Amino acid sequence: MTEIIDPIEARVSRLGNYLIRAHKYNKASILFALYLSEYVRADVEKEIRQLLNEQGLKALSVDAGEYKDLPSFFSSGSAERTVFFVHNLEKGFPEALRYLNFKREEIIDHRVKAVFWVTDKELTRIGNEAPDFFAFRNRVVEFIEVPMAEERRPALVEFALETEYRSLDEIKHSIELKETLLSELSKADEISGYLLNSLGILYNQIGSYKKAIEYHEKALVIAKEIGDRRGEGADL
Repeated sequence: MTEIIDPIEARVSRLGNYLIRAHKYNKASILFALYLSEYVRADVEKEIRQLLNEQGLKALSVDAGEYKDLPSFFSSGSAERTVFFVHNLEKGFPEALRYLNFKREEIIDHRVKAVFWVTDKELTRIGNEAPDFFAFRNRVVEFIEVPMAEERRPALVEFALETEYRSLDEIKHSIELKETLLSELSKADEISGYLLNSLGILYNQIGSYKKAIEYHEKALVIAKEIGDRRGEGADL
């Protein structure tokens, strides 16, 4: 079942409610979120995480390129109050597909609640190469908007500046999203500078000092290019 016609806010709310109801009734929930833009993914996931946190649920990001045996990863800890957000599925192919198809019953038995972020190409491969797993899906929700620069700018700036997280997993997830978003931007502007500076702060928090310096230096270059004297002062 695919949804696309509703406003993005309604789809975000609905996706969150699917997960919350699955927890309430102690059931598994396999959801696919189809997307085009990494920024839209970051924005949507942030909103859903807030909805889950309000219900006392934990959101955990899972890189399928790193954890190809996803069913085993899901069942390795307590999944009762955890919602898994799976990304980078293509990097886990084809092994991830085989594990999902062969161990699909484990996902249901452990009442796993997971959102699989997929591109159209990834979704097609899952349907073709892991059909039994795909048949267990509850919903496919589409977030295929391409964000309008001015319309999304306030939220984009807020995300670019955000550096306060509660766990190492959240820091690493934010680094990944910010680096991907940085690669999507077509030009070096104020938002690129914010992203670079935030990445410098985040890498410093996890002890990657060389990376931190590298990003701060890049942020300083952009600040000089756009004449942002406040930015220069922050990075000196």
